Amino acid sequence: METQTATLEREIGDERRIAGIDRWTIGPALLVLALAVLMSVVLPRVDSQTEYSDAVDQGDVVQLADGITLVPTPGWKLADGALAGQTRSVVGSTGSTELVRGNLRFSVHAAPFDGTAPALLARINEINADVRRAQGRTAQTTGRYTVTTRQGVAGVAEDFVSIARQGSIVAFVFASRAQSASSDEQPTDEGVEIVVSGPGGAMSPRRDDIVSMIRSIRAAS
Repeated sequence: METQTATLEREIGDERRIAGIDRWTIGPALLVLALAVLMSVVLPRVDSQTEYSDAVDQGDVVQLADGITLVPTPGWKLADGALAGQTRSVVGSTGSTELVRGNLRFSVHAAPFDGTAPALLARINEINADVRRAQGRTAQTTGRYTVTTRQGVAGVAEDFVSIARQGSIVAFVFASRAQSASSDEQPTDEGVEIVVSGPGGAMSPRRDDIVSMIRSIRAAS
């Protein structure tokens, strides 16, 4: 039987298939661990009736990390993260964002990452498999497929189905921006992982929203 996530894969594919591995180990490790905990521990326990008051409006832009942004679909609510130009704190190279709509969760984690998008997704899967085995949980995943942002950055994705939730995981690695000549730091690429999940059947009505938000992610030039 075809799942809603398989349908999402086709929809993303219709848009020209849209929708350790590091110099510093701390950033990528945190990125991988955060996603593993999010998918395997936190999301299954989230109460779908939780209310959030920070609804996003037309024209809002979410600052995922330094130089990395996403355009949220109006009507979704910002449960965690920062809107560009509306935060007093500097957004660094590591950050987390969560958008919600009903019982759907669109979660993004970003951190410095030296490697490819397939390598990042593989590392996430390794840790998730270990966590699921330890908890006695099972999940099925689809084969990988290519995703591409409107900016032209290619990544990889796969869909998953577990007992409680189903959804998609998308991995991108954005090329580092040029550093100033006076900077001693070497440029580091930025890894971005998106996890979209919800109960069975919840993703189909919001498929266009999800695809649009994934495609909107971009890095400053």
